[in-house]
Amino acid sequence: MSVFVVVNPRAGSGRTGRRWPDIAAALSGGIGPFDHAFTTGRGHATRLARQAVEAGAELIIAVGGDGTISEAVNGFVTDDGAVRRDCTFAVISAGTGADFVRSLGPSPDPLRGIASGKRRRIDLGRVTYVDDNGNPASRLFINIAGMGLSGEVDRAVNAERMTGLLPGKAAYYIATLGALLRHRSRTVRLTIDDREQLTVDLSMAAIANGQYFGGGMHVAPKARLDSGEFQIVILRGGAKLALARDLRQVYRGAHLDHPMILARTGRHIVAETVDQTGVKVPLDIDGESPGCLKATFEILPGALLLRQ
Repeated sequence: MSVFVVVNPRAGSGRTGRRWPDIAAALSGGIGPFDHAFTTGRGHATRLARQAVEAGAELIIAVGGDGTISEAVNGFVTDDGAVRRDCTFAVISAGTGADFVRSLGPSPDPLRGIASGKRRRIDLGRVTYVDDNGNPASRLFINIAGMGLSGEVDRAVNAERMTGLLPGKAAYYIATLGALLRHRSRTVRLTIDDREQLTVDLSMAAIANGQYFGGGMHVAPKARLDSGEFQIVILRGGAKLALARDLRQVYRGAHLDHPMILARTGRHIVAETVDQTGVKVPLDIDGESPGCLKATFEILPGALLLRQ
């Protein structure tokens, strides 16, 4: 089997780079020879994965955090927008958030899981949106996409990470509290599967394939990676003090009955602002915020063959 490994040496505050010789030795012992390359910046994992897939790789392994995993999956997209189904994907989570792998369930030894050869098909999401330059854009997401407060948090966390001051789970929690103080809810219309239309004063919405985001927040406890639909979790606008007080409920997955929460399921969601010319609602796409509404989210059932 032709195997290519995409490695982000900066993941986990640089721990991945330091651990790579041990990871590489364990991989070689489990699956045999492989090629690899280190990422050097944002978007590089996508380019490396795409080049490997086009060169005939049968298995792509992403070693890094949630951002690296998401970028590598986008390397499976062909020039016509389809998702390659003839290549298998695997992950070795080495970041600080580990949100995607939480939804896979406990795994005492992910390297052994990859070596076992067991495979399953999981869903992906595709989001089309307006990028920060005002141009139409599209990308896949493997875990969770959303809008509003979570997009503001992404921008805050990524800005802080540039300084190296707030690594890991603490970064998300502190950035969430800070973003919440600055946040203003917006009127957003959500059209779900052309069967339901919700117009809400929205603080945040999560369009969830996986269950966790934000460094361990159990935002969508009923989401399943192979269900063929998203779980949609909507947080309506309200008193900021109450939101900050109740934030801890999200970490326990105990928030779905909260009076400010709406929960739905769906396969195709259109989100747009209402009567607010010039207002931008930032997106959250697997922990990155590359643009704003208007956006369309669609499920791609069984699009990715995962080895674990």
